[in-house]
Order: sequence, then C-alpha cells, then structure tokens
Amino acid sequence: MGLTRTELDFQNALLRLLTTHSFLSLTVEQICDEAMMNRSSFYRYFNDKSDLLKHTVNEKISTLIDESTDSDQEIVNVVTWLTDNKQILRNLASGKSNSSLYGTMVNILADIILTHYDQHVDDRIVKAVNLFANHETGAYMLSSSIVGAFYWWRNQDYTTSKETILTNASQFVDWLDQQPPIGGSNNE
Repeated sequence: MGLTRTELDFQNALLRLLTTHSFLSLTVEQICDEAMMNRSSFYRYFNDKSDLLKHTVNEKISTLIDESTDSDQEIVNVVTWLTDNKQILRNLASGKSNSSLYGTMVNILADIILTHYDQHVDDRIVKAVNLFANHETGAYMLSSSIVGAFYWWRNQDYTTSKETILTNASQFVDWLDQQPPIGGSNNE
C-alpha cells in the first residue's frame, strides 16, 4: 500500500523543516504551512508530529532498504543518507541522550524493526531479533544500540569518518550474524 500524495507532502515538509529547525521546536502548524496543507489534512493521516516522524523515518528506511541489493548495501545507503543529511540528524538529536526525542527515536526504530520482522523482511538487523527469547525486547535492544551510536556520532560532530562508521556498522552486523540465540522460547 503506497503513500498518498498528501502523506508524502507532509513527510517532505518535515524533512525540509528539519534542515533548519529542531524537531522539538517544530509545531504542527509549521509543518502544515510548509506542506501548504491544512491541519485537518494533517490529522487525517497523523496523530501528532511524532507520528509523522515515525512514518517519515519508516518510509525513508524502507526506501533505503528497497534500493539495496544486500545487507551491506543497506548499511551504506543508511550511513550515506545520514552523512548527506547531517543537519537533519543534528536537529533530531538535541545532544542529550536522555531527551524525550531519544526515547522517541528508539521507539520508532524498534517499531520499524518489529514491523519488518513480522513482514519477514530479508535484513540482517531484522533477523537478529531471532537471537532474543523475546522479539520485542530484542528489537528495543538493537534499536537502542543503533540510535545511541548515531547520537554519539552527532554529539562528536561527525569527526569520525563515514568510512569508519561503515566499517564499524558492518562489523556490528557481522558480529550479530555469528551470535547463537539467547536461551528461552521466543514468546517469553
């Protein structure tokens, strides 16, 4: 099921605004103005700006995965997009890992991982959920690791090279591939 033009317009508006505004400071009104849409249209598709962010991140990750030929290419696509859009990441990461947005980003990524897991998406991070006795716990642990790494990269102002990030991300996923399941049944 594809996006409507209205949903895409709101997502693009959010991404444009994130190049110059922090997410926490944005209002639904600003997003509507940028999309040249009214609030009733916004609320027809999204509960609030965090819901829009979740859908936007999900769509972006799904697109980057779909454009990839394999898991290694997925990592390259995601890191390249983040490198090319550092200002968006700066405006998503307030600089404090204890900010409410940090938890929101962890929740968004965990939801995406779980949705892709339920859809049997062929992705090594998604497959890593099988390592955990409880899929939801596993998705949140993986999500926290990934979001934490990107907050760290942003907080040190991207002084670590893209190549190092790519190498480390690939090593992390390779390490996950080599791990045995963590005991117990998958439904605990």
